[in-house]
Amino acid sequence: MDRTWKIPGKTLDEARLRAAGSGVAANYAGVSVEVEREDPEFITFFFSVPTQAEDGEETSEVEITIYNMGRDGLVLSLEADAADNNAAWEDACQLTEDLADALEGAPLDV
Repeated sequence: MDRTWKIPGKTLDEARLRAAGSGVAANYAGVSVEVEREDPEFITFFFSVPTQAEDGEETSEVEITIYNMGRDGLVLSLEADAADNNAAWEDACQLTEDLADALEGAPLDV
């Protein structure tokens, strides 16, 4: 099940979004983030999250995207089928909620 939030603003302020992503990652031991502007209409956060595996420690990649929807503004989206989101769903949800809070987002029912 995908989850979405409405983010205040009408443009993708890359510096502000990068700062928010870095701030969220800094709150968790071993978590890092890369932010990529893959398209003029969206920015994607790739959080590297440490996980415990039977054969030692590994990482999962959590992918969160903010889309510029034109007149409808900005939407933050957590998609279950992106990266390792489904396998790391609890971590993905927590990071997305933290990012939404940092950006003053409001949950959307879609």
